[in-house]
Parts: sequence; C-alpha cells; structure tokens
Amino acid sequence: MEKHQPLRYKPRDRQLAYRRAFNYGTLAPPPGAVMFRNFHREFVAFVSAIAQYFRDLLIGEVIRGSQHLNERPFASQATIQRLGTDIRWQIDRATYGNILALTVEVGEYLKTILDALETPDIKKAFDANTKWDVIEVVSQRYLGGAAEISQRSKMADAGRLLLNFVADNPFKTRDFRDFQTEVMPLGPVAEEWIAAYRMTPDGRAFRGVTPTLRKTLGITSPAPAPMPMSFR
Repeated sequence: MEKHQPLRYKPRDRQLAYRRAFNYGTLAPPPGAVMFRNFHREFVAFVSAIAQYFRDLLIGEVIRGSQHLNERPFASQATIQRLGTDIRWQIDRATYGNILALTVEVGEYLKTILDALETPDIKKAFDANTKWDVIEVVSQRYLGGAAEISQRSKMADAGRLLLNFVADNPFKTRDFRDFQTEVMPLGPVAEEWIAAYRMTPDGRAFRGVTPTLRKTLGITSPAPAPMPMSFR
C-alpha cells in the first residue's frame, strides 16, 4: 500500500504532529509552534484520578454496605473534571492547522491496514490468532524485534476510550449520580491502562495511583512529628 503513496502527509509530518499534540518523539518542534508539553504527565494523572475514584467508590460501598444508599459517595469528582478539562483545552490548542485532516487521513489508512491484518489468510500465513500477533511476528522477523506489543496494544485501546471520554464530556458541575454513572465503566479501563503502563520502561517508575496523583496536584506529604524527648 505504501508504494502507491496514498498519504499526503509523510512520516515527518506525522512525527511533528505527535510532537505538537503530545510532546512525543525526538523531532524539534517548528519554531513558534504551540505544543502540549505536559500531556504525558497530565494524562497519567487523569488515568490515576479515575482509578482512585473507582477505588474510593468500592471502599464506600463496602463501608456503607450498599451502593443504593442516598448518600454522597466516598469519592471526589473535582480532580477528574479539572484534569479532563485541561487536557481537552490543551489538545485543542495544540492541534491547529492541518492536524485534523492528517488525523482523518491516517486514521482511515491505519484502519485499512489493521483490517487487512485481521483477514484469515494473513493470520494463517503468520500462524497468528489476532492482528496484534501478526504485527509481533513481522516485527521480530523483519523489523529488528517487537517492543511490548501486548502492553502497547492494551494501552492504545484503553487510552482511546479515555481520550474519547475527555473529548465528549462537558465536565460541568452536576449531580454526583450522573457523573458516577458516566465514570464507573471507565474504572476498569483505567486500571487496565495502568497495569499495562507498569510493564513498559517508562512506566516502571510509576509509584502508584495515590502517590502519582498527589505529586501531580502538588500535595506534599506532611513532615513527620518530632520524636518526644523520652524516646530520643
């Protein structure tokens, strides 16, 4: 497919788009370009906030004995709303110009390729069960080795759902029951993303949901109380 040059935007254009929107890659950004330099840190914090919300809801249900009690849940939606709003605003600010057309074009191209890799004859040729198995085999045979195909595919799938939630949700102050209904299905998705992220080289420094969230929000741990004289 590539030999017919179906894409107007070449690899350099796509890498510059990733650099501007997500600050991923090694290419220098264009002079004066608006970039979302803090995307990765804020996205990890957003996923951690959803995971924390989901865990707090489960704790609240255990403590109260039921999820149907008419009480405020033991969880806060403000952190999710603040981080989600900022991520959406920053991505919208950094994706001006040709990125929308590039996204649509490359998205259709990628979908066509993935559909082709899912066909029975292609999977049979590489003795694979899924398209991701095909990608892994091709990477190992012809491209010098695979890099966490299983983890990356799970992060891609879960991350897409979370970013779609950011794009579609107005994050307005509303009744907590409505917000809880929208967020609850994303709790396991966030946990899956974190579990896969921990297995990548960058994610091995992930300290955990609560420490990461506290650090991102600028909350420092209180200093330990001085030891009484009688114990010194």
